[in-house]
Amino acid sequence: MKISYNWLKEHLPLELSATELAGHLLKIGFEVAGHERLGPTFTGVVVGKVVSKEKHPNADKLSVCVVDDGATKRTVVCGAPNVDAGQTVAYARPGAVLPGGFKIEGRKLRGVESQGMICSRSELGLPKDVDGIWVMGEGPALGADVGALLGPADDILEVEVTTNRPDCLSHRGLARELAAYFHKELKPLGGGMVESAKLSFPVTVEDGEACPFYGGRLIEGVTVGESPAWLKTKLEAIGLRPINSVVDITNFVLHDIGQPLHAFDADKLAGGKIIIRRSKKGENLLALDHKTYDLPEGLLVIADGEKPVALAGVMGGEDSAVTTATKRIILEGAFFNPAEARKSSQKTRLRSDSSYRFERGTDPEAPRAAADRAAGLILQIAGGAAAKPVEVSSPFVTGTRIHTSADKLNTILGASFSSDEIVSVLKSIAKDLSGNASDLGFMPPAWRHDLKTANDLAEEVGRFLGYDNIPYRMAPMVTRTARLTPVETKSRRVRTRLAALGLWEAYNYDLVSEKTLAACRLTADGQPRVAQPLSEDWAVMRSSLLPGLLKNAQYNVSRGADTVRFFEIGKTYAIRDKEVDETWRVAGISLGPVLDARWQTARAPRASFYDGKAIVEDLLEGAGPIAWAKLSEPAAGKTPSDPLFHPTNSLRAVINGTPVATVGWLHPRVARAFDLEREGAIVFDANLDWLAGREIPPARYEDFSALPVSRRDLALVLDKATPYARLEAVIRDCLVPDLQSVLLFDVYEGKNLPEGKVSLAIRLTFGRFDRTLTDPEVAKAVETIVAALAKELGASLRG
Repeated sequence: MKISYNWLKEHLPLELSATELAGHLLKIGFEVAGHERLGPTFTGVVVGKVVSKEKHPNADKLSVCVVDDGATKRTVVCGAPNVDAGQTVAYARPGAVLPGGFKIEGRKLRGVESQGMICSRSELGLPKDVDGIWVMGEGPALGADVGALLGPADDILEVEVTTNRPDCLSHRGLARELAAYFHKELKPLGGGMVESAKLSFPVTVEDGEACPFYGGRLIEGVTVGESPAWLKTKLEAIGLRPINSVVDITNFVLHDIGQPLHAFDADKLAGGKIIIRRSKKGENLLALDHKTYDLPEGLLVIADGEKPVALAGVMGGEDSAVTTATKRIILEGAFFNPAEARKSSQKTRLRSDSSYRFERGTDPEAPRAAADRAAGLILQIAGGAAAKPVEVSSPFVTGTRIHTSADKLNTILGASFSSDEIVSVLKSIAKDLSGNASDLGFMPPAWRHDLKTANDLAEEVGRFLGYDNIPYRMAPMVTRTARLTPVETKSRRVRTRLAALGLWEAYNYDLVSEKTLAACRLTADGQPRVAQPLSEDWAVMRSSLLPGLLKNAQYNVSRGADTVRFFEIGKTYAIRDKEVDETWRVAGISLGPVLDARWQTARAPRASFYDGKAIVEDLLEGAGPIAWAKLSEPAAGKTPSDPLFHPTNSLRAVINGTPVATVGWLHPRVARAFDLEREGAIVFDANLDWLAGREIPPARYEDFSALPVSRRDLALVLDKATPYARLEAVIRDCLVPDLQSVLLFDVYEGKNLPEGKVSLAIRLTFGRFDRTLTDPEVAKAVETIVAALAKELGASLRG
C-alpha cells in the first residue's frame, strides 16, 4: 500500500524524516518495501504564455513559438503536436535544470535560435496526463515558479500490511497505529456536511447477515467535472489516475480513512430504487473495468428495479457510473460480510481496492462517517443539495470483551513489563478498558477484528513496548519421543524398500485437473472438488496417484530420459456417505532399460510385467499368501485406478479375499495420451492403509545347516492355464520335512509339447541340520511331490 507522508501528517503531527518513520514502522510490524521521493526536482521553470505560433521554415514537425514569461518574450522551437497560441505553459528559461541534471541552454534548431524549452509533465518528472506539452490552464501568474505552485516535496512509502490488519489500509488507519505507538493524539477528522434537501428513495436489504449496514444519500444538482489540483495531487502521489470530481472523492476517502464508497448516477437506476439481493440465474454485469461478468447464482449484488448495477463489495457497473453528464447521484456507504465479498471476488475473478478491504474486514462503524465526509467534499467541489441518508441496518457482533491480567500477558511474552506500561498500551489501542492490572477487561475497537484472545493482546504489548526489551532466555523444554502412526511406520519401510529396488520417490499435488483425469480414462464425477480453485489445474481431489506419476514420466521422457522408475506415497480421495474419505496408497511406474547404460547390450532387457510383479510381491511380503486374479474376475473387485491398467495384461493381488494391489501394463489409450506408447510402461498401485493395518511379525534369525544340500531339477508338463503359484502350493502342501526351497528357473512352450501344455523347470533343494541326506531319502521325497502334482494338477515329468 502506498502512503504519502504529507497526507499522513494531516492526521498525525510527526517531525521524523521518512527514513526514520520507516524504521519505527518496522518495529511495530509494518515493513516498508519501497521509498520514493516526489516533488519538484527542477529549477528555473516558470509559468509562461504562448503569444504566437508559426510553422518552422525548415522542419515539418516543428513550430516556432514566442513565449512570454512575464519579464521578457523569447523565441522557442517546439516539437509538441498540441502546442498553440494562447496556452499557459511550463517554460524552462535558459539556465534551467531539469530532472536528471539536464541544463537548458540557447541553441539553434534547424537554423532557428531557440531560447528555452516548453515542457511536458513527464519532462518535469511529474505523472503524465496527455501526450505533448503541459497545458496548465488559466490562473497561475506569468513568471510564477512552477515548482512552488506544485507544493512541497513528498515521500511515498510502500508499506506492507499483513492480511490480519485491514484497519491499517489507509492513511488514517496507519496514523492511528502510530498515534498509539508514539502516545500522540490523532487530529480530528474534518469534512462534515449539512443536509438541505428533503429527498428520499427506497432501499431494501434482503439479506441482513450478508449486508448488516447499508446507507445511501441522494445528492441533486451536482456539476461533475475535473477535480481541484490538491485532490488530483494526492491521488497521483499514490499512483491513482484522476477521473472526475465525484469518483476522485470516493477514491480519496477510501485511501484517507479506509472505507470503500460508491457513487451511482441516480437517473440511470431503473425504478429509482436500490435493492441489496442475491444474483439470479443468467444475470451479468458490465463492470467499471469495461468487462462483462457472468454472475453465478447467489452472489450479493446491488440492484435497481431491473438488474444488478454493482457486485457488492467488489465493483460497480459501468451502466450506472457517474460521468460529467451526471446531475443526481446516490452515494453508497455500506458494510458487507467479509465472506460474501471474498466469495464474489473469487467466483468472478474480479479484484479491486474495495474487495481487497471488504474481504479482510472493514470497520462496521465507518460507513456513516465516511459517507458524510465524502458528501461534504462533493457539495464543496461539485455543488448541489444533499438529503439525509437512507439507512438499513441489522445486528452485527463486532467483538467480545477479553479478560486477562498484566501478569498473564508478561507470562505469554516471557517479559517483565510493569503493569502501568501494559495498561498504557492497551488504553492507547482502545478506550474501553475496565478493571485493574490483575483483572483487565479489554473491549476491542470495532476496526480491530484481529483481537480475540489474551495472546493477541500480548502481541500488541510486545509490539509497542518493543520485542528488544524482552530478555533472551531459553524456555524450559521437555523432550518426548514422537510415536509414529501405523501408516507412517509402514510408509517408511515401503519407501526404504522401493528406493533399494532402484525407484525414485516423486511428490505431486493432491489436486488434478479434469483434463488430466480424462486423459487417464478417469472421471471427476463423484470426486471431491475445491470450492474456489486457484487454477483449473488444481480443481479436483485425486482418486489415484498414477495421473501425477504419468505426468512425471512424460516430463522426463520428453527431456531425453532413457529410464523412468518412480513411486509415490500419498492420499487418494473419494466421497462416501456425503463425506470425503481419504486412503493412503503407494503407486509406481517403470519403463525403459532395466540396466545402467554401462551394462546395456544391443538387446538390453527393458522393464517388463515381471519386474512390476516382483516389486509388488516385495511390498506384500509377510502380509499373507497372495492369490493373483485377472481384473475381469469377480475376486479382483474394483479400484479407482483400474481404467489406467491394460484390461488383459494386468493382475490383482488378493490376500485372504481382499484386493490389495494391482500391477500390469499401462492402458494403450492412456499411454498415447502421455506420449509413452513406445516405452512400454509398467504401473502398480497398492493399498497402504490395508498394509499398515496388518500385523506382520518381525523378522527372526533362522539357523542354517553347514552340511551339504541335495538338489533335484524337475521338468514338469502341465496345463498352460495352471498358475505357478498353484504348483508351488501343492508342493508345500506335501509337508516334506527336509524340503528347504522351491525355485522356478525355466518356462518352455513350443515344439515337442502337446497343444495347451507348458513345461516348467523347478529346482528342489533338500537338507538337514544334523546329517547329510542319502539318495534314497531324496528320491522318496521327490516321488511324493511328483505324485501329488500328478494327482492335483495332472502334471507329468517331461521325457
